[in-house]
Amino acid sequence: MVNNGMLICSFYLKKRFQRGEEELLSLNSEYAFVDEDGKCHHFVNALDIVKRFCDAYVEGTDDEKAMKLFSIEENSAKMYVRPSYSALSFIVNSGSYGLESEITDRRTRKVSYRCSENDAPVKKFHCVAFIPKDTRRLHITKGILVFQSLGTFGVKSITVKNLKAFCAAFGLTLETRSVSVRMFIEKLIEKGSLYKVTLIRNRVSPDKSDNMLVSTGREERSYIHPRFRENWIDKFLNAIDGVKDTDLLEFDDTTYEDITLTFKLGKNYRTVRLTEIDRFSVVEDIPEQIVKKGKTDENCIVQYMLETATAYAQKMVFTSEEEA
Repeated sequence: MVNNGMLICSFYLKKRFQRGEEELLSLNSEYAFVDEDGKCHHFVNALDIVKRFCDAYVEGTDDEKAMKLFSIEENSAKMYVRPSYSALSFIVNSGSYGLESEITDRRTRKVSYRCSENDAPVKKFHCVAFIPKDTRRLHITKGILVFQSLGTFGVKSITVKNLKAFCAAFGLTLETRSVSVRMFIEKLIEKGSLYKVTLIRNRVSPDKSDNMLVSTGREERSYIHPRFRENWIDKFLNAIDGVKDTDLLEFDDTTYEDITLTFKLGKNYRTVRLTEIDRFSVVEDIPEQIVKKGKTDENCIVQYMLETATAYAQKMVFTSEEEA
């Protein structure tokens, strides 16, 4: 069975061309923009912006440079309003072209169809935009995006690229960041899916002859299937959350500049650096039973994506302002 997964990231919107401190958009509030022609564009909230994006991209685009088709399936956008959140699901149709190939029946080994350079095998991907509700004291400025992936194929990059272009036309900049990486790493450790931890430092050789041509070097120290003490795991998870800990990168009285984690998802391996973890997108598998049920009930996959977003939302800080 083809591996089905979800790529999960957070997002926020800010006004373009600002001077001074960034002003983030309150995602549950109204937004109005006056274009160069003096026309006023009004949006009920951030999900309304995403819904208009879906409507605008029904006919789709042909990115000739990337050789990829992109469109939103007509009438696929659906709203979900719950006591603690609002969400919008939609279906992206996307596929790449540019290579000649033969579609071969795996049983008979006969060629069923010959693809030209202009043929693009288009696949359907479910996507969800998720935004928690405001509270009396908090205005939500960060939401969650969930993108379905099929095997090695995904639509996060092309969807975000087009959504950014759409938002830019209305004076907004869309940015994506990591979701609750701490929760994801905790799951990896619990499941034993953490394959390798590598400690990295810049090293100056004590032998002066080594320094005649190269003054510095790079030293890496790796642990395969590591089992760390609980107190170190706590320090590492705090670092992921942005808590500074000068002892974190010290091992055997040696200070390291960075840490990389390599973990296994299905048959694939992914590596992430601690210094770049803010832009990391979490990838999780969709359970096989959900995939099988989803063949007859597409809403089953969307519901699982909503449940996953809800679980991550409970671990996230949706940074916001206190009301006066």
